Amino acid sequence: MFKTRPILVIFSALANLLWFSPALAQPFPEGNYSDLRETGKAEVLEVISPLTMKLSNGDIAHLNSLHLVDNTPEHAGPFAVTALNILKDMLEGETVLIYQAKKKDWGRTNRMGHTLAHLAREKDKAWVQGTLVGLGLAQVQTTKRNPEMAAQLYALEKHARKEKLGIWAKDAKIISPDEAPEHINSFQIVEGTIESAALKKNRVYLNFGRNWRDDFTVSVAPEDRRAFSAKGLNPFEWSGKKIRVRGWIEDYNGAYIEIDHPEAIELLSK
Repeated sequence: MFKTRPILVIFSALANLLWFSPALAQPFPEGNYSDLRETGKAEVLEVISPLTMKLSNGDIAHLNSLHLVDNTPEHAGPFAVTALNILKDMLEGETVLIYQAKKKDWGRTNRMGHTLAHLAREKDKAWVQGTLVGLGLAQVQTTKRNPEMAAQLYALEKHARKEKLGIWAKDAKIISPDEAPEHINSFQIVEGTIESAALKKNRVYLNFGRNWRDDFTVSVAPEDRRAFSAKGLNPFEWSGKKIRVRGWIEDYNGAYIEIDHPEAIELLSK
């Protein structure tokens, strides 16, 4: 799927596609990993894809909390290929620090047996996920098992979006609730004002229109409501509030996103 390129070609791609804007003073940001646990370190033997790499400890590390807009099993677009080459230049032969979820049995491996982690280059603490998001090569996509680092990633994504870096120049955007039906079966970031909040069979529904049968809706399942309460969040107080939500859009009485962790929602209204 992926092909590497000479280093001069890589930096030419960086200049043309992305970046080197005066506003981007630090292309390799550092992270605050206080919500995670450092579980080891290892040398990166090979970057396999923009999300996976082979480590000297025998593990395949998978970068969590990222969504690549032009990367599928069948095709890798220019931003995915550029991300791959940047990571090869940045990480191969380098030692990385491995940061994972604090619970040993929660969020540390995926169904493929890959190690889910945030990685930092040991020599300068360059945060790998932060680098890709900050350069406009990836969107933020946290999960229920790996919600940590969301606020830091959102800040980097906001900067990349403002500067129109990488994917934000043309390939990606924040859509409105009215545009959501055009993006069924895809990962999207939707921004709008909640019309009403309702509870049905202990499930929360956040409606973005007056007709729940066909408007854009965000839902929180009963088993996930506790996570919102633990963070002092009450969705029933959000009527009239502007939010930004990200997730997979389905078709269920209109465009629909089910949210299973609070970090997938950004409250934009005070």
